[in-house]
Amino acid sequence: MSTPVAATLTLSPDNPSNGSVYDEDGKALYRVYTEHGKATFTHVENADEDVLASLEWRDVLPDRVTLGKKGPMSLRDWLRTSLVPFYLKHDVTFKDDSGRKYKWQGNSPGRALELYAEDDGYKEPIARFIKSRKDHNTGKTTPATLTFTARALQIRDDVVISFLFLERARRENETTAQNVGDVLSAPPLSAVTGSDYNVRDGGI
Repeated sequence: MSTPVAATLTLSPDNPSNGSVYDEDGKALYRVYTEHGKATFTHVENADEDVLASLEWRDVLPDRVTLGKKGPMSLRDWLRTSLVPFYLKHDVTFKDDSGRKYKWQGNSPGRALELYAEDDGYKEPIARFIKSRKDHNTGKTTPATLTFTARALQIRDDVVISFLFLERARRENETTAQNVGDVLSAPPLSAVTGSDYNVRDGGI
C-alpha cells in the first residue's frame, strides 16, 4: 500500500464472527457477535452499542443483511460478485451512500482481502487485512489488523462491516476447500486396510 496508512485497527480475537475491533489506543470501536437460535445472526455494533448491521446466515438461499434502519435484503444485493469474466469471480463490489463504488479483492481461500476504490481506477488498495501470525520461535502472536488510508476512513463503517461479513464467508469456504483437499489426498481405504472394501447400501 503505497498510499500512507492513516489508521490501523486490530481485530481481537482474530474472529470475524465474535470479537472486537480496536483503535491504536486500545479503544473498542466495534463489536461483532453471533447469536444462535432458530436462526443465526451476526451483529456489528459501534462503541455506542448501536447495531450498525446484522447478517442472517442461511444454508440454501443467500445470507440476508440489514444495514442500519434499512430493511433486510439479500447480501448479494449489497456485496455484489461478478461471474463474468470468470477471473473476476472473487471480486466483490459495493457502493457507499454517495454512490461511489468499491471493490474487495482476495475473497478466496488462501488470500487476504484488500479494498480498492473506483476513484483511481482500482489501482491502489485503500484498506488491507493482515492476518494474525504466530512466531514459532518465540510463541508470540502478531494480532490481525485492518489498515486504512485517509480515503478508506471516509467510509470506515462500511469497510469494517463489509470486511467482517466477507471474511466470515471466506474462512468458511477456506475450511471447506481444505477438508476437500484432505479427502482427495487420503490414500484409498484398501491401501490402509490391505484389502478391498466395497461400500454397500450407502455404507449404512
